[in-house]
Amino acid sequence: MIKLKKVLQEVTDYNFEMKYVKDKNANNVIKVLNGLGFGISVGDVKAARNRLEDYEGGKMFKHMQYHVVQGKSDVYFIYQTQHYLRDSDVDVTKVSIDKYVDYQGKTSDKRTEIGNALVPTKKFLKGLNRVNILDKAS
Repeated sequence: MIKLKKVLQEVTDYNFEMKYVKDKNANNVIKVLNGLGFGISVGDVKAARNRLEDYEGGKMFKHMQYHVVQGKSDVYFIYQTQHYLRDSDVDVTKVSIDKYVDYQGKTSDKRTEIGNALVPTKKFLKGLNRVNILDKAS
């Protein structure tokens, strides 16, 4: 069995393409993030998408990590891919959210997909500091 905390967490994309970072049910993702206290808006998602489009075709570094967080009554699995460059402030993270069906303390417990959206990295990380984190790999 592969231990998630031991998996490679950074990659370099030498020909970055937007078609691989499409939003899926972004409004549902925003709703969950706001319920957790992140303060992400539809405008933030649109701005993040527009900012990331400027880098299409070039090199992009990506850092992946996940967090299991406690909501008011539900537990969520948040997987993030931070996009960055050493010489530019990309400030975009692709956030994918699943809701646990019945969280029993294992990252692999059964989940239901909520969706994914591009969000500002700094705003996302600030919100992550305000939630109850049950587990993580970073």
